[in-house]
Amino acid sequence: MKDSRTSCLLRCLLTLSIAFGWVSSSSSETGVAVEKVQIADGIYQFITAPDGYVPNGNSLVVVNQGDVLVFDTFSRASTARTVLAEIRKITNKPVRYVVNSHHHPDHWSGNEVYAEAFPNLEIIATEQSRQYMLTLVKSWPPVWTNRLHQKQADLDKEVSTGKQADGTPLTAEQRRKDEDDVRLLRDWVAELLTVKRTYPTLTYTDQLTLRHGGREFHFMSMVGDATGTTVLYLPQEKILATGDTVAYPIPDSNINLPLSQLNKSVRRLAQLDVDVIIPGHGAAIRDKNFLNTEADLLESVISQVSQIEQQGMVTVPEMQKAVNVESFRLKFTHDDKELNKEFKKVVDRMVDNASREARDGRKWEIAPQN
Repeated sequence: MKDSRTSCLLRCLLTLSIAFGWVSSSSSETGVAVEKVQIADGIYQFITAPDGYVPNGNSLVVVNQGDVLVFDTFSRASTARTVLAEIRKITNKPVRYVVNSHHHPDHWSGNEVYAEAFPNLEIIATEQSRQYMLTLVKSWPPVWTNRLHQKQADLDKEVSTGKQADGTPLTAEQRRKDEDDVRLLRDWVAELLTVKRTYPTLTYTDQLTLRHGGREFHFMSMVGDATGTTVLYLPQEKILATGDTVAYPIPDSNINLPLSQLNKSVRRLAQLDVDVIIPGHGAAIRDKNFLNTEADLLESVISQVSQIEQQGMVTVPEMQKAVNVESFRLKFTHDDKELNKEFKKVVDRMVDNASREARDGRKWEIAPQN
């Protein structure tokens, strides 16, 4: 039940919160903290602490001449209410637009909060994302209720045996962490069961430009860790909100989607004139080179996998051992121990992904010889 990504991301967030002087608020309902950092004049990033679904999540708030636009609304309605309370401290202008980057629940579960507070609200997403929402939303309660039962059973076994799943002793510190993880998951599932799903009202297919409130918003449909992901670009402010097309500090990919498509998206984003990148998860990125470095990593994995497959390598575990992207590791992890572990896991997923893409979805397994 160890979650290295959660711990290492929290350390990064803590460092940046000190550096940028974030102001913290928290939801009295859930205890999920929300951090706020001003990105530019009238533009704010809100980041959650672990909420039971993700280690952290982002919402971007843009204050316009007469109203407000909110990009992504988090895993929990209660967290969206916390952010709305913070927005009201910033301005008395109404929220006119909500944007959902894609259909995963950590990006639109708070829609109902804004729709209830602002009757004239428009919710923007790709048509593809809206269809995914309609198709998948009924499956989440049973899937996550079952996952909660499994996590609780794992915790109960740890406590009764005094050992973790890998056989190592269960320390008091690890027990507290695992108990907190299950508590957060339980809280999130409870909210999941009561969410009033509120769907996009304004959809587009490829691109949409909105000139409104003294700003220009460019919405673009791309492949991130979901197809039909909306990326928001503000050309005047040189700010880019990527949804899960970009993750920080370690890039990630959806193992069910072609790695080459993600690479094309990242390369396309790297061509934009940007100063600040708000990823789907993690702190704001103030170095555009991150995008090109990520694309270089993706291309290296894709190229190496193609070459070793053509040379006769068959199984994914073999390829994961053979692919060498060590030259990229320090660029993302800066040799942080936990980030190093996460980088290895991510690269292994990318190799698996690239292998299946190169073989038209096939994944070969070979039984060991006696």
